[in-house]
Amino acid sequence: MNLPPYKSFPELSSERIRLREVRPEDIPNLLEILTYDGKPAETLTGGTHIVNQIHQNYLDGNSVNWVIENPETHELMGFVGYYRGFGNGIGEIGFILKAAFRGLGFMSPALVLATEFGLNEMKLKGVTAFTKPDNEKAIAVLSRNGFRAEKKPEGKYLKFVYVKVL
Repeated sequence: MNLPPYKSFPELSSERIRLREVRPEDIPNLLEILTYDGKPAETLTGGTHIVNQIHQNYLDGNSVNWVIENPETHELMGFVGYYRGFGNGIGEIGFILKAAFRGLGFMSPALVLATEFGLNEMKLKGVTAFTKPDNEKAIAVLSRNGFRAEKKPEGKYLKFVYVKVL
């Protein structure tokens, strides 16, 4: 497997989005969605702490987390990335968009880029995602992009597994 950290942080892009490393100067524009272990940042100091934790997890080889940027306007829209290590060659992917960008078609290309990077570049054997059963928008974006829900929920979350689309 080819796991983080990399010689240079991987940047990915499509026509609609660019995935890049989060920078300290991004924090004010992302504060509304910065969370770590389910705890949201409430201040710029808290946001800085979260970004530092995200960076340290990357350096430790346990995650790779991209900020989603509009390549034309340079607006920061959200995050997509792998979390919680890569045990058994499986990557857990997570994502969030700022409220202003939800429902506009930005998450699907971000999810596709991150999933393909995980499978093709990181050489992961599989990609999973977890969401609450009432998160209809996350369920829809996962389902549209090759993820299928497992029959049995894991605790209070639904587990989705990427199934290669033919």
